[in-house]
Amino acid sequence: MRRQCSIMRTDYIFQFESTNHGTVDWQFHKKVVDKMHHALWLVAKSHLVVLTKLDKQAKKEVLQELFESFTEDNQSVRDHNNKKARERRAKKLASDG
Repeated sequence: MRRQCSIMRTDYIFQFESTNHGTVDWQFHKKVVDKMHHALWLVAKSHLVVLTKLDKQAKKEVLQELFESFTEDNQSVRDHNNKKARERRAKKLASDG
């Protein structure tokens, strides 16, 4: 019998192709496990951990580049949240008015 884990895993290692620093290993920070249960969540820089050994400045550049790769996903989350908020406000105005 196979058991399903109810806790999302944050120990998966991903790879990212940096413009100036080649292939970089990274993973999500362990503190985001509770956010991963949500269908939509905004990725912040603090949610990302660069695992590849780099000097401080290179790591900062890679982290920024990696974070920017989530821009499109984050924008779709914002758009979805704004749409839901507009619907909720319209529904409230209709029931009040």
